[in-house]
Amino acid sequence: MDYIAFIAGLPEMARGEWKPPLSVFDFREQLKDYVREKDRQLLDLFFLPRDHVQVLRLLRKEKPDVLQTVFPLQVLEEEVIAPDDRIPAYLRHFITDFKEGHLEEGLLPENVLSWRYYDYLQQSGNRLVREYAAYSLNLKNLEVALNARKHGREIAREIVGANAFADALRASGSRDFGLSADYPYVEQVIATMELEDLVERERRLDLMLWDFLEEAVKFEYFSFERVLSYMLRLMLLERWERMSPETGRRVFMELLERFRQGFQFKDV
Repeated sequence: MDYIAFIAGLPEMARGEWKPPLSVFDFREQLKDYVREKDRQLLDLFFLPRDHVQVLRLLRKEKPDVLQTVFPLQVLEEEVIAPDDRIPAYLRHFITDFKEGHLEEGLLPENVLSWRYYDYLQQSGNRLVREYAAYSLNLKNLEVALNARKHGREIAREIVGANAFADALRASGSRDFGLSADYPYVEQVIATMELEDLVERERRLDLMLWDFLEEAVKFEYFSFERVLSYMLRLMLLERWERMSPETGRRVFMELLERFRQGFQFKDV
């Protein structure tokens, strides 16, 4: 299905200009009149990390956060009690394994859930979902590995996923983990991680995601993949647009603390 009319009406977005032309909420509201149910479910995949936060709080008997989740709070509360097929299989199995004490040893529950989430995305029938999940996972894992090595922590315990890229990060002791020949962007990430400004690091890594999303739909003008690419780039812009000087300082301190205490794997 083509999204000619919808895409033709979207405002332009410029790389490096961190002010979104519309909110993600407004984007999705406008899309409601065009989107197929199958495609809507694919878009929802990238908002599931909010459900992860809620599920973990519920499993730990903590008060739920006020979050715009894919699944209503009542559904998540019911799923934590008795998981069924209303939620994705990876999340259903995680809830069961958490309650039965069968999670992978040596990993934080948050990391286990991220691992299973990325595996789920990479099994999608949609090309862009699969490719973007693999690329963003590799970037995040490389960031984690470089930080762990810098601070003398065990890399293997902090890596998420089981693809060839993750396996190399766990096993190799070389400067580039033996990955640069097959993954040209590795050198760019290494250079970025050497910057002293932690916020600038985040911006440059997000620009790498932006460039990937633009390139992935370079020759697809009115497809669903073009819609998905636009939404994911809009999410990047919206995240940075919120950063007033005070917010930027808070984010800097959070990043600094994360690098001091050990990188906790962040979601999409």
